[in-house]
Amino acid sequence: MKKEVYTLREHHTILHPLCHQIEQQYHPQKTVIIGIQGGQGTGKTTLSNFLKQHLAAHGFKVQSFSIDDFYSSYRERQKLHLRYPDNPFYAISRGLPGTHRVKLLRETLRKAKRGEGFTLPVFDKSLHHGGGDISKKTIPIKGRQDFILFEGWCLGLPTVSSKELVRISDKYKLPLRTIDPKHTFHKIVLQFLPSYQPLWKFISYRIMLKPDSSDLHVQWRRQQERELLQKTGKGMKLKEIEQFVMPYLPFTYVCYEKVTPDVVLRINEKHGMYSAVMV
Repeated sequence: MKKEVYTLREHHTILHPLCHQIEQQYHPQKTVIIGIQGGQGTGKTTLSNFLKQHLAAHGFKVQSFSIDDFYSSYRERQKLHLRYPDNPFYAISRGLPGTHRVKLLRETLRKAKRGEGFTLPVFDKSLHHGGGDISKKTIPIKGRQDFILFEGWCLGLPTVSSKELVRISDKYKLPLRTIDPKHTFHKIVLQFLPSYQPLWKFISYRIMLKPDSSDLHVQWRRQQERELLQKTGKGMKLKEIEQFVMPYLPFTYVCYEKVTPDVVLRINEKHGMYSAVMV
């Protein structure tokens, strides 16, 4: 299920105060990078689009992009899968740490922060039967931006030990022990985390979208697939959905546990934002 619009209550009690907070970050000679983090289905892109339209309507120069735009090529991700053929975290085509062009993303954030022009890559998720690949198209961004909206499920994900990942997974009753019963596969993912840490330093203001329960990620994806099946006759089955969503959850909840945002937006079962807590 994908949230498309916000209710009047969400506008008045959450979004308007949030926009005010963001506008307070404005500086005429600085580019402010706003990070939007949240697990699958929480509404990161919907929020990013709303904020972009709001800020532009109020005269600010603003651009947005996702960490998904910086996925590695299909060839590079296939190499990763072949390197770790039995690892369930790399059985899915993309998403986990190790599947992004970190150096390019770091350079892009650096240029944006300095107020320089930069070029956004385009990742075409339809290529290779859904495996996705880097498009030849790019999006040039010229001149200093007042705000950059940068969204992704793993924004701020810190380096953690295997012991800590297991503890957090157990605390939130996540399926790490089912996915990785010998506690060996996730250690490969942990090896990639240090290369991501320089990225998070560019973020000036952090927004976290947090659901009421970890079960909602699968529930929302099931609803989305049912709607897709009705429209196109194609959609993932429950087991496929779980295989796609579950590997993200332990690391998503490391973010929820370890990242300190400026504001936490709580999301209920119906995708409604019902609370904004300024941290």
